Amino acid sequence: MSDLRLQKLLSNLGIASRREAERWISKGRVTVNGQVAIPGTKVDPTSDVIKLDGKPLQLKPPPRVYWMLNKPEKFLTARIRQFGKKTIYDLDCLKDIEFLVAPVGRLDYLTEGLLLLSNDGEFVHRLTHPKYKMPRTYTVFIDGKLSARDELAIKRGVSLDDGKVGACDLVYAHGSKYKRSDGRGSWYFITVYEGRNRLVRRLFEHFGHKVFKLVRTRFGDLKLPDSLQSGKYIQLSSEQIKSLKQQVGLDNPK
Repeated sequence: MSDLRLQKLLSNLGIASRREAERWISKGRVTVNGQVAIPGTKVDPTSDVIKLDGKPLQLKPPPRVYWMLNKPEKFLTARIRQFGKKTIYDLDCLKDIEFLVAPVGRLDYLTEGLLLLSNDGEFVHRLTHPKYKMPRTYTVFIDGKLSARDELAIKRGVSLDDGKVGACDLVYAHGSKYKRSDGRGSWYFITVYEGRNRLVRRLFEHFGHKVFKLVRTRFGDLKLPDSLQSGKYIQLSSEQIKSLKQQVGLDNPK
């Protein structure tokens, strides 16, 4: 582990994602041998003294974990509460763990379902990188119903305010009533291939439809088990971990 970039070390230790580690370093929260670290600092964990907010870091990495959480609605995918809103780390299953795990991407406050968590920084980084186009499948309920033209547009790709969204897989399920809507609405299954902020909601809003319920049911080749209760997590099997790593080139890293 000698001569690692500091942000990679923090990520490998499961202390923070690479992006979060870079923010900490930029804000001067990390020191190496008494000196404030700068982005790009290289360290030797066998000899350097590394501190975060003045407290020495435990440089022995915790065991690697690869978890699937069934995220409830009304929880932020974040470490710190915002405007009094609870985060996933306030969940009973996560609030007392002795090491940090990072989410693979984010689910917004009202979105439920499959959220991967790990303290394997490279694993998290690869799965969220746009290069790999990991498929994410959602069940969504909207008010009204998309027109045939709008359905085709989503399948072919749509331009939003922050750029073009690639082709999506979209299947109409059925229409029904829903308690949070004013009338009838429609259920769809949609698969997107990037993790842009609030992407699925914004796709439907682009065509004038409000999303009342959104549940992620798949990530890559993983499916959210019916038996996994909301607010609980399970450890992925060795086969599932291996499959995910293969999909992002971690079985034979270059």
